[in-house]
Parts: sequence; structure tokens; C-alpha cells
Amino acid sequence: MGGVSLAVTFGETKLKEGVRGVATRAPAGMKIDGDLSEWKNAFSTPGEYFNADLKNRACQFFFMWDDEAFYSAYRALDQHPANNADDAHLWEGDAVEWYFDTRRNENFRGIDWGKGAVHCYWTGLKGTNVQPRFCLRPGYLDAIAKIGVEVGARHTTEGMEVEFKLPWANFPEFKAKLNEVIALDAELCYSDGAGRVYRTFIYGSPLNVQQPASQGKIQFVDKWERSFWKQCGPVLTPVRCDTPWTQKTKGMITGYMALPPNQSDEIGKVGFRIVNLEGKKLGEFPGEVETFSADGNFKRAKAQWSLDMAIPGAHQLLGIVYDKSGKELTRVAPRMVSVNMNPGY
Repeated sequence: MGGVSLAVTFGETKLKEGVRGVATRAPAGMKIDGDLSEWKNAFSTPGEYFNADLKNRACQFFFMWDDEAFYSAYRALDQHPANNADDAHLWEGDAVEWYFDTRRNENFRGIDWGKGAVHCYWTGLKGTNVQPRFCLRPGYLDAIAKIGVEVGARHTTEGMEVEFKLPWANFPEFKAKLNEVIALDAELCYSDGAGRVYRTFIYGSPLNVQQPASQGKIQFVDKWERSFWKQCGPVLTPVRCDTPWTQKTKGMITGYMALPPNQSDEIGKVGFRIVNLEGKKLGEFPGEVETFSADGNFKRAKAQWSLDMAIPGAHQLLGIVYDKSGKELTRVAPRMVSVNMNPGY
């Protein structure tokens, strides 16, 4: 009597080379209504946790997928949510500038836009009222057919929550499947109640506007796994250090690490390691976790060290994340890209 032999492989999902983030599988019955309770297990990335104006700048982006569509959402702290732009220029108010590339040929993450890639915008507001809107970039209005695109939004006690659904029907040459890799970036535009005054990027920089090559590679996975920390750390837990201009003690440097809202429970401790230009450790300082908004689990770690130890131009900073057993999860260096719309960092 014959039979069928089934080989089953167990183990961790492997991320492909160059992948910087993941999209987790969306739960069944997704509703695009601005309620982010469905995103509690999604891959999430913090933004602008180092800004001096946290109550109007800090944000979190989320990424999911299924056989029907790609999904993204953001939660923003914002005391003056508004988008006063007309329907064709949404980036001039609080909105997401969205960069997305599904091409399967040599043009993937190329220097030119084309079929299979889209540059578009979505917002949850018209004026100060909740009114979801979507538009394509001028000059590329035929990039996609806009089939089934949905945006949902709601006000929160601290700002806004906005969801976005982009169906695969708009990309007929692409087939969504487990472990497939696409490219994207999520930029949040800020208006402070008027026109655009600030912008921040999760993966890239303003170079996104010119070329898809600036986008990050994203892999489709079933769920978040511990093994993803090493590759995804730079967007999960970005770091920054600076020297405060006013201090009551001898010169100290302050370091911050942003902690993601959905994966922070895996973190046991954070360390800020100072190394010289030959890689020798000069010191490591524990980060003290602070919550600056309980609504949305906005947390960051903070540490300080002597300016004399970390001479400008003569040291490097590493942010190191450890699990609860003390094992290293990931290490992160400060991002060397432009912020907002100004060259330099």
C-alpha cells in the first residue's frame, strides 16, 4: 500500500539579505475605521521620539499584509491635528507621504518611478474634521487605478490614529505571498494646524521623492519572531545622542533610544556603549526607561555620560538591546541621514 510522505520543517523564519523590516499577517476581517486595536501584534516602528516637541511630533507606524492588500497605520501625538490642503495636495497638512515598490524586475528599487511603484498620500482629516482622503502624486496620476483604497481615522485624547488599505488589485504584476519582499517608506508630514512645517521618515530621507532606491526592503511574515530583532533593530529602536546646551553640571552627553510599542515587552534592558575609533569599549551606561505618553505606549530609554569620555569626532555610539535573560537582541548606531527637510544630521 502506497503513501505520501510529508516533510515538515520547524524553526525560525529567516529574513532575506538586506531586509530592514517586516509586515506581519493581518487578522481576518480587517476594518479600516481608525481603531488600532487590531494592530496590537503588528510590526511597529517609532518616529521622532527624540524631538524637543514630543507632544506634536512623536509617532508610531504599523505594517501588515494579507492576500487582498497591504495595510499601514500610524498613531501620532498631535495637539493641533489639521489638514487644510485641497484634495490634490494632501502633503501640505498632517498626512502620510507613502512610497511603495512591488516591481519584480531590474527596476525594483531603481532610480526611476514606473508601473508597479506608487508615490501617494493619505490623511484622516479635512481641515480639523475627521474626513479620510487619498491622492496620487502630481505627474504620476496613472500610477495605480485606486481600486479599493481605504483610509480610516479617529481622534484620540493625545492626537490621531489613521489606517490605510492598499489592495493588490492595483498591482496586477505582483502576487502577495509569505516571505515575499517589497520596498516602502512611510513619511509623516506635520502642519501644526497650518501648512507643512516638518516631515519625518521611518526608513529613508527626502531622497525618496526622487527615487524608489531610498526605500527599505520589507519581508512578509506570519508573525513577529524574536530572530528578527538583529536585522530590524535600527528601525525598531533608533538611537540618538546630543549635548544639551544648558547644563547644571560639567558637560554631559544625553543618549536616547526609542522603544517600539508592540515589541517593547521583550526588552530586559538597554545599554549605551561608547567605543573609540579602534572599537575598544570606553564605557557602557544603562538606559532608564521613561513613558512620555501612556496612550499608545510611547516609551524611550535615556542615559548620560561624560563629555570627556566621548570626545566629539573621536568615538562611536552603540545602542544595545538585551532580553530579560541578559542576551543581546540587537545593536543600533545613530542614523546617518538627513532629518526633516534639512541636509545634514
